[in-house]
Amino acid sequence: MHKIGRRNFLITKAIFLSSFFFPAIGLSYKKLNLSKIIKSNSFGENTSFMAVDLRTNEIIDRLNEDLKLPIASVTKMVTAQYVINNLGQDFRFRTDFFVDGVIENGVLNGDIYMKGYGDPTLTTDNLNVVADYYKENGIKKVTGNLFYDDTHLPSIKYINENQLPQYAYNPGLGAINLNENRILFKWKRKESSNYELNLYAKGVVANAQVSNIRINTNNNIGNVYKYNFEEEDFTENWSVNKRILGRRGSRWLPVRNGAFYSVQVFRDLLYQKGINVKQVRKGKVPSNIKLFKSHFSKKISHILLDTLKHSKNMISETLGFKISKSINRDLYDLDQSGVLMTKWFRGYINSQSSLFLNHSGLTSGSFSNAADFRKFLIKEEVKNRLLPLLKLIPIYTSKGKKRSLGNVTVKGKSGTMHYIRGMSGYICLNERPIIGFAIFSADLIARRINLSDKFERPKGASAWLSRAVIQERKIIRGLCEHVHTNQ
Repeated sequence: MHKIGRRNFLITKAIFLSSFFFPAIGLSYKKLNLSKIIKSNSFGENTSFMAVDLRTNEIIDRLNEDLKLPIASVTKMVTAQYVINNLGQDFRFRTDFFVDGVIENGVLNGDIYMKGYGDPTLTTDNLNVVADYYKENGIKKVTGNLFYDDTHLPSIKYINENQLPQYAYNPGLGAINLNENRILFKWKRKESSNYELNLYAKGVVANAQVSNIRINTNNNIGNVYKYNFEEEDFTENWSVNKRILGRRGSRWLPVRNGAFYSVQVFRDLLYQKGINVKQVRKGKVPSNIKLFKSHFSKKISHILLDTLKHSKNMISETLGFKISKSINRDLYDLDQSGVLMTKWFRGYINSQSSLFLNHSGLTSGSFSNAADFRKFLIKEEVKNRLLPLLKLIPIYTSKGKKRSLGNVTVKGKSGTMHYIRGMSGYICLNERPIIGFAIFSADLIARRINLSDKFERPKGASAWLSRAVIQERKIIRGLCEHVHTNQ
């Protein structure tokens, strides 16, 4: 018989006794059964769920972890890391403005050029500052035209062409964008039951109008909004059924050609300052032309923080599209760009399960699962770089909504489409991530049956979403309470 020395015996005894007084990290999670919440909600076949202890990388609880489902705007978490890895957090977009000619006695004998490099955050107020710069440098008149160069990125008219036309979160995008490619529609009813209609490129300081986007109330049947785009002159025509308008109001409408919209707004802002330009034309910036002014965006870290907080589709798409274009010069659409991000993601987490057809999640054709997000969330650079950019998620308790349970907080990203709901992120203790979680739910059969191009809210979608959100809140609350009571 092998004899155990006294020293080894004491060490073995100490380890044995310590297991009672100092349980292994994550051991207490074995009693945590959150998947029963999903089953009792009758979502057992429609939800992919997991929670992982980030200190041990052990699974706390899971259900259908490998079930592939669309994840809506949770996709933006993947896009954000894709952007950080490829552009870094300090990158800034720029938009360049040129003069091609000689300035004499306040007259620019030549043309103005505007070239964009994909900035998705350019605003009317930014263009107003540039217009002021032209005026401050003595330009009072331009003999030539205003050219725009949008060759840096392909122009896309929709994120998802199957959406209703009036959704402002589904605009076009490209090399030159403005106000997230949205225009503000305002209406006011007059005494004769007719309406005063206006479209504004609205800023905080400045407003501008364009001539190529028009709206009327001639639509009396069918969808409440009708839309058509005329390729030959970039005209965008809207028609709205006035029975939905009420006395007065406003809403954002999407713009399909961001470059032409942007340059039209810039021309109007110049005009407001007394600088008249003959025409707007498309053309590449000539070589050896004089750079007059550059506008720079905020850093990528600031852009992503805002994008994830407010779930901005157009910005997410443009960021991902720009990176994909740098990988493939022949890039031409969002599906192709999404597949390039898919290839990166699959290599990043060493799994072939997920597919992304765009960068915002505005499609039911993309899919992922909780298993892939477990591999994503446990990566150190995701915890270090992405976590600080995520939104603080409220915790719903029996005493109401709370920002925290003591020193326990939740940071993550949610996503919602009709009959699709997702949430993923971290449970944090003293701002340190302790648990990673993913909860993805979808009923694609109900979505297919009830989705209609005549209604903004399909039958049954609101009730289904309420059930999915309540389920999600219960799971997150369970995780938070467990960390709070066992820290």
